[in-house]
Amino acid sequence: MTASSLVELKDWGLHVRLQGALSLEQRDSVARQVEMLCATLGARGTSWSSLVEFDRFEAEGFRPEILVALMKLARRCGQLRCGVVMTDWHWASAMAEVMIAAGIDDQARIFVLAKGLTVEGSLAGEIEGRPAADYPGMDSAMAWVLNGGVVAMVSKAA
Repeated sequence: MTASSLVELKDWGLHVRLQGALSLEQRDSVARQVEMLCATLGARGTSWSSLVEFDRFEAEGFRPEILVALMKLARRCGQLRCGVVMTDWHWASAMAEVMIAAGIDDQARIFVLAKGLTVEGSLAGEIEGRPAADYPGMDSAMAWVLNGGVVAMVSKAA
């Protein structure tokens, strides 16, 4: 799988997708883009949501402090909900710990796609360049991002 990233504004908020083994420089670039877009969304003065997809993401030298800072910034800028979609239970556990450390576990939910809901081991979003949210298995994540609701959070305790 090729390493790639996507950071874009949507009418409902922020969409971020990280795929494969991104270099430290690529991850820093994504972090800067997220910072800028959080500020842009915060300037709107309305609540917004985000969808973050980690597709077979390999983060050698994972820096949870960067992720915690971005999550806290998003909250200060008006983020109402954050759906995190992953393809790996190990990373889901690590992400849950980061969310708890950031104090945003009340507004973020992790969705781990079952193997049957992936295409050749990756999120279905690579098909014809369409967002993964357009495919079965992403329904519950997008429903959370757009509408909220009760969804259990993944953690080491679970």
